[in-house]
Amino acid sequence: MNAILKPVEQDQDATAVAILSSIEEVQSAITEFDKVSAGLRDLREKYSNVAFDVASPKGLREATDARAAIRAPRYAVEKVRKAAKAPVLALGRDIDARAAYITAELLQLEEPIDRQIKAEEARKEAEKEAKRLAELARIEAHQVRIGEIRALLSIAVNATAPCIQTLINRLEAWVVGPDAFEEYATAAQRAKDETLTRLREMHPAAVAYEAEQARLKAEREELERLRAEQARREAEERARIAAEQKAEADRLAVERAKQEAELRALREVFEREKAAARAAQEEADRQAAAARAEAERLVKEAREAEERRLAAVRAEQERLAREAEEARLRDEQARSEADKRVRDVAHQLLTTLRAVNRWDRAANALPGALQAQVIQSIFAATGEQE
Repeated sequence: MNAILKPVEQDQDATAVAILSSIEEVQSAITEFDKVSAGLRDLREKYSNVAFDVASPKGLREATDARAAIRAPRYAVEKVRKAAKAPVLALGRDIDARAAYITAELLQLEEPIDRQIKAEEARKEAEKEAKRLAELARIEAHQVRIGEIRALLSIAVNATAPCIQTLINRLEAWVVGPDAFEEYATAAQRAKDETLTRLREMHPAAVAYEAEQARLKAEREELERLRAEQARREAEERARIAAEQKAEADRLAVERAKQEAELRALREVFEREKAAARAAQEEADRQAAAARAEAERLVKEAREAEERRLAAVRAEQERLAREAEEARLRDEQARSEADKRVRDVAHQLLTTLRAVNRWDRAANALPGALQAQVIQSIFAATGEQE
């Protein structure tokens, strides 16, 4: 330990000297800062809210001089700040390195002791936890045994009376004092007493129940015997009835065979008669078909003869119609030709009369009525108007 502290003390002296030197530099810097601060008031009064006419050469020079007057102390402050801060920063880094070295050396001494302390604390905690778990196991063991006492009731629910009596005997012999159950002896005794009371109540009920079950069993066996006897008698009766039914069935089978033979004979006669009737019907159908065919042939021939007659009549009518049409056409053509000849003659006559220079005298020579009739006929024949 002394070997470590001696170099530390020497380092502390060097550090103290460095700190004093750094303090002097800082104080010198603060003095410079105070000087600049004192001049700030003058600069603020001189240049605050001043508008320079930088458009003119004079105003631009004044603005440049003002900026230089303000910038010079600002640069000086920054230079002093860096110069004063550099040894302080170096001293801080040196202090950090020396503190880290000392811390590491001290941890090498502290950690083995710390591990011994923590190991002992862990051992004590483990011992304490083991005791706690042991106590829990002890309590759980007592509770489980008390639960086993009370669990006898669930065993006795469906147990026989002798089994319940055995459980009573076992529980009566079970010691539940402080040696066995410690502080749970009272709870164990209460569980034993309550369980014994309930088992002693269940035992006579089980005895009565088993007696009732024995009685019911005897009744069931008697009932089964009676049912078996009844079943035997019913089987014998069923056998007798089956024998009678078989005999009756045999008799009915013989009668049925006889009836079936008679039915087959009647069916054969019926089939022969039906075949003969079918043959007669087929012959009658054939003859009726032949008669129908002959009648159809005669009707067809009559229809064809009538059709031929009607065709001849239609042909004659068509011939007469054609001849009448031809005669009408000839008459129309003759009339047309006669009308044409009359028109031609009248036209020629009218032309001739108009060509005659003495038409008026010739016309006047005719009687008035005849003159008018001749003129009208001429105009009608020519198709012209007067």
